[in-house]
Amino acid sequence: MENYAKVVLYAYPLLSTVGQDYEEHIRNKALLSYDSPMTAERLAEYIAGEILCMDKLEWLKATVEEVLEKLDEVERTLLSIRYFGKRKKIRRFLPLRRATNEEKRENAWSEGKYFRRQRRLAEKVGAMLKCAGVTKEVYDRDFAGLEIFDKIHSFVEAGRDRKISADERRWIGGKGVK
Repeated sequence: MENYAKVVLYAYPLLSTVGQDYEEHIRNKALLSYDSPMTAERLAEYIAGEILCMDKLEWLKATVEEVLEKLDEVERTLLSIRYFGKRKKIRRFLPLRRATNEEKRENAWSEGKYFRRQRRLAEKVGAMLKCAGVTKEVYDRDFAGLEIFDKIHSFVEAGRDRKISADERRWIGGKGVK
């Protein structure tokens, strides 16, 4: 999966609050326009730009939701573990030695199966995002300059997202899930 797609997935849980923050920011700028050091024309341009940015974030959120709707429950759970911070859901995939009853033993995954599925799913979702219009060019043009995406992009580029995979390996080994 390309890094921009990872950034989009890591940012997805934050998009609703970021959208609300933009909306509040725009409203406050408009309400306090009488006290702005900007000219009325410049302030109107600024607010229009912020509205366009908010619309792009709403489009991105809706597009990611459309992609997620096309996945089955297991795939959505795997994404929520890796990208959305839902670490406790990993219990569902604990290896056989950790399973406590027959049903869990039948549904438990080996460590290798878990990580293969995560890798294949990442590639699948990356391709689905691209087909839905979330391409590298669109990301670079519309989102890369926003602070939230910039911070997550730095996180991914530095390879710190690999720590999440290492933590999953530790959790699957039974040393981190309570």
